Amino acid sequence: METGRYNRQELIKGWNQSALEGARVVILGSSQLANFTAASLVSLGIGNVEIYDSGKMGEYSPQDGFLLFSAKKGESKAKALESMLHEMNPETKVRGVDMRLEKSPLISILGKPELIIDLTNSPASKETVLNYAKSRGINVISASADEARTEMHFITPGEEFERGKLGDYSGKPQGSVESEIMAGILTEETRKILMPLEGESPVKKIAYSTSAERRFSGELETEVKAEDLSGKRVLVVGAGALGNFVGLGLALAGVGNIDLMDFDEIESTNLNRQILFYGAVGRKKAEVLAERIAAISPQTKINGIVGKLDISSDLKQNYDAVIDCVDSFAVRAIINYFAVRNKIPLVSGGTSPESGQVVVYKPGETACLDCKLGVEKALAKSLASSSCRYAPDSSVIMTNEIIGGIIVGEARKILAPGYGTPARRIIKYDSKAPTRGGLIGPSEACDCTKPEAETWIKDLKEKYNGGENGS
Repeated sequence: METGRYNRQELIKGWNQSALEGARVVILGSSQLANFTAASLVSLGIGNVEIYDSGKMGEYSPQDGFLLFSAKKGESKAKALESMLHEMNPETKVRGVDMRLEKSPLISILGKPELIIDLTNSPASKETVLNYAKSRGINVISASADEARTEMHFITPGEEFERGKLGDYSGKPQGSVESEIMAGILTEETRKILMPLEGESPVKKIAYSTSAERRFSGELETEVKAEDLSGKRVLVVGAGALGNFVGLGLALAGVGNIDLMDFDEIESTNLNRQILFYGAVGRKKAEVLAERIAAISPQTKINGIVGKLDISSDLKQNYDAVIDCVDSFAVRAIINYFAVRNKIPLVSGGTSPESGQVVVYKPGETACLDCKLGVEKALAKSLASSSCRYAPDSSVIMTNEIIGGIIVGEARKILAPGYGTPARRIIKYDSKAPTRGGLIGPSEACDCTKPEAETWIKDLKEKYNGGENGS
């Protein structure tokens, strides 16, 4: 079996990694949105990534850019990103350029890349870039974020670009949750521009708002009041691709106590999407992820638990929420059991290469995972089966980054009411849908309870013994 860094994405029909490796993409900006986007583009294998920014490091804060944690005071942010991104993926060429391009004749240094991505919250920067791109026939993605919403526009040569200035975001700080979600979307749309698969085309505009009920929207429907999450305790089950983005996102959101549970070891094929595992192949995922997040966010108390969640696990810790980042419906059923049994809120995420979804269980307010997804049937089948099949599945970074960010956004709402009300319906992202995302399924709550574990397992076996319909 192939063990290369890009093996999992090269399993996708029609994938052409050489098209990505030969591309040149320019990023403007060094704040949170640029950090997340640069990390995902480099992990995907874009061969030539250039970052232009004139910012200098002050006192490090994770909110200013999580990849800058090892940069020295006074150092160029663009150069610091170059160093960190090269460490994350030595197979790509990354160049950080310490330069301010707003209204500068030096913008001609950009030449003619395949794509320019302006990730600043500066309308002046965007106007300069858009004018330059129009004169040179270059595609542009313009995106911005604040602490409640994020928005991107794809502008082709000759197209009117006023909408790409995004003046509403001018001067505002970029939120980590919003930046994480948008970075995954940007990377997916960039991939479509550089290497479209059959029937694909990039979207012209997309927005996401944690303050809007339907989420995939540019509206500010409710006021978001930031709250202190330093006293909150969260368990994340699964430290793979989703776990990387969820663990990092929770720390950046200010959650003070995070336990990460995973039994697996890091493989080279994980590196195309599990961004914090650079240089750690062969080590335990939970331990490495805890170490890396602690370096990025020193104020977070984070604990890596090497272990597997099963029905005999003892989850008597006083968790404020549990996050499901596993890729097994059977394990998801066990997580749901513990959540319902102990009345702990649960946020669950799942992904495929093209799509993903987030399901929220808040006792008394939403339905549990079994009511929404039927996860217990999968567990019953796994208990009755003696076979163990392993085959590599295709996987990419984009859906994991998007869904990871959405999970953190919903978890934040569970942990503190000032952030709003968590979704009662399933949040769905689909890279092939024209609108890319929305809400699906019913919104009714359930009143499920769970017995002792032994009784629950016995009941499951009896319920589903005898065929597909459980008869």
